[in-house]
Amino acid sequence: MRRGLLPAFVVLIAVSEAASQTTADTTVIRVFETAAIVFDEALEDPTPRGEHVVLDRGRTLARTVQLPAAPADQRDARRIVASITVRPVFTEPGGRRPGDEWTRMGWLTVVTSDAGSPGEPDAIEVELMRFTTGFGQGAGYSQDVTALAPLLAGRRELRLTLSTYRNPAWEVSVRLEYTRDGVGYRRPALAEPLFHDMALTADSPLLSATIDIPVGLARPRVRLLSTGHSTDGGPENEFITCTHVLRIDGRRIVSWRPWSEQGGALRSVNPWAGRRTIDGREVWSSDLDRSGWQPGLVIEPLLVPVPELTPGRHEISLEVLGIRPEGMDHAHGYWRISGVVLADEPWPAGVARPTER
Repeated sequence: MRRGLLPAFVVLIAVSEAASQTTADTTVIRVFETAAIVFDEALEDPTPRGEHVVLDRGRTLARTVQLPAAPADQRDARRIVASITVRPVFTEPGGRRPGDEWTRMGWLTVVTSDAGSPGEPDAIEVELMRFTTGFGQGAGYSQDVTALAPLLAGRRELRLTLSTYRNPAWEVSVRLEYTRDGVGYRRPALAEPLFHDMALTADSPLLSATIDIPVGLARPRVRLLSTGHSTDGGPENEFITCTHVLRIDGRRIVSWRPWSEQGGALRSVNPWAGRRTIDGREVWSSDLDRSGWQPGLVIEPLLVPVPELTPGRHEISLEVLGIRPEGMDHAHGYWRISGVVLADEPWPAGVARPTER
């Protein structure tokens, strides 16, 4: 999967009053509806497109919507599910060839800062969800984002990015569903951004952040998304992973290597994947194991419980070891990484805690 290192841009637009659909127990916020994503070097940032604007030469959609208010009491916490539908735009009569036959990575973010006038590059984005299209075919993706509820209330700007280099390319729809059913044990009280780096390279393989943890919280944890890639489709770091090290206040908490090997069951969503015969067996490029992702799937976050985050100030760092450096051909490996600190409001005193049986 090829990509470029291009800056993100900021836009603040009017709040949509017609984006929601509410029933007795469920509210659905329709953020984008069959909105086009393309790559067009002639587009300026931002370019209006009806109820949203486009950034990054057409590859990012941005819209400000009014989300449900945060509950006054965590007894009334709701489950929140993000759903994304991606469809290819076809360029030949009869819908035979997609405009973009490659697998592309996408991510949904919420902007947590007021960055000022449109075009300023310092918006703080928190990644809600990451996914990849199949080779030349989209799909439907959904993920529970209840733990991120503190960021998903009131007036918010949401963005959807897809890393295409084609025009025409894709159409996307995005919605958030708030429901009373399924919230389970969650009482989400804190969602504090740590990192959001879509191009971590060997030149600067360390991310760090300072966070202040207030008193009165329970179950602190770090939510991490990490996928490995290369600028030329080479093995490092799309097909050869790297060790990740998470530290809190200088202490190593956990090490892991992102990996996924689910590709063999995904041929139906990868009709344009490359194919070759190896030792008598047909192998598709979508079959191959990858560094934390597969063409056609949503990426599941890693949740790390961190009781080390006691009330007070802490330093959190994430280091990726052994990223492929830039060579004579200027190609290199890179990692897309985001992280959020989560915590819940404690259950009232006297409420029984879950126990193992």
